[in-house]
Amino acid sequence: MAIDSTGLDCYIVPIDTQLGTKADCASAISSVGKRIAKIKDIGEIGGTRNITQHEYLSNDDSEKSYGSVTYGNVNITCPFSPTDTEGQGELKAMFKNKERRMLIVENTDGNYTKLPIMCSKAAKGYSNNDFVMFNAVVEQDGEAVEITE
Repeated sequence: MAIDSTGLDCYIVPIDTQLGTKADCASAISSVGKRIAKIKDIGEIGGTRNITQHEYLSNDDSEKSYGSVTYGNVNITCPFSPTDTEGQGELKAMFKNKERRMLIVENTDGNYTKLPIMCSKAAKGYSNNDFVMFNAVVEQDGEAVEITE
């Protein structure tokens, strides 16, 4: 079954928050979760792995080896709000204080995705005929985990 992305919500919680079950995630969201409001797009969550091809002078078959995982980043864009002390405020604080957090994606199917994050950009963007936008780059700092039970 496909999961619709329209209607999902994203929350930031302290990095050490217990998030092993769906009940843990719901509890964390209601007690310490900081919602990132009006997200236009978050892109991809996941990683890539380098693969190196080894070729030999002897004309033997080449071989490939796996490298380590590199996790990507997520570009978060939403209308700027100077009074937002939830999501935008939390992202600004993370950037300023060089702090890590956990991102919880509340998917529309009732399940959750959690991933450790860092914030490498927190800025306002100005474009003609558009809202002033808050733009953040959130760096994935470890494996994303699906919480389904």
